[in-house]
Amino acid sequence: MFRPSSPRPQDGVQWAEAASSAALRQYCALPKKGKPQGRESTVLAAFLLSSPENPLNPTVLSLATGTKCLGAARLGPRGDLVHDAHAEVIARRALLRLIYAEIGTDNPPSWLVASGTDGRWRLNDGHQLHLYITQIPCGVMPVPPSPLEVRREQLDTMVNGCNDVGFVQRKPGRGDTTLSVSCFDKIARWCAVGIQGALLSHILEPLYLSTITIGQSPDGASEGFCIENNVVKVLGARLSCLSRKFPEPFKPNKPLFFEAPIPPKEFQQTSGDIPPLTCG
Repeated sequence: MFRPSSPRPQDGVQWAEAASSAALRQYCALPKKGKPQGRESTVLAAFLLSSPENPLNPTVLSLATGTKCLGAARLGPRGDLVHDAHAEVIARRALLRLIYAEIGTDNPPSWLVASGTDGRWRLNDGHQLHLYITQIPCGVMPVPPSPLEVRREQLDTMVNGCNDVGFVQRKPGRGDTTLSVSCFDKIARWCAVGIQGALLSHILEPLYLSTITIGQSPDGASEGFCIENNVVKVLGARLSCLSRKFPEPFKPNKPLFFEAPIPPKEFQQTSGDIPPLTCG
């Protein structure tokens, strides 16, 4: 069940515009160095925080751009290389670094409060964590297959070309196969155990996303393709593979999905930008 302060479906347009505007405004305020130039494009992801006092004016906690990950043959034997540099993953790393820094100060932020006598922290009541991405995460079927390619009765059982929704999918790679788990499978994991990770979970209660806003329909999507419906369907398929028994304090969490206005050109995916995923 969603918390009462979560954006309601009828407020989806307002929330999508608020989330995308906040993330893009913060991005534009950054220096030009490192941003796409000319015909280059990238993906932007941002974690945002909403408060009960002003729910449609979220604060950007972290953001990142990126579309790269290392192939299996290029992984460092000493574990000193970053394997996955997709925007969603880098933005989460930045968020965790922020939380560590905030908890370690003498005056922690108002959105983090002590959970009890065991020294843990939690998200303050009424505050919500959100994710904004300029395009659909890798790991979700980007374009519904043509009826000429796949029979209609097969569509409901397929997820990005994999007949078994229990498969974990690897990120796309050009040439060398990657070993990095797809962004959407990682998001599904966050929906089960939170985004805080194993180490931070010792001092922080599970931190779940309330909404995920996606900024662009896949290039070449058929008429009537709906991001919200398709992503919800794929997430449901992923979570259905998990046990219904979650140990405390974890719980299955299904965030609300919204589609935001089309982002600026530097974030727009063009045909052929992202090769198909591999079922692993």
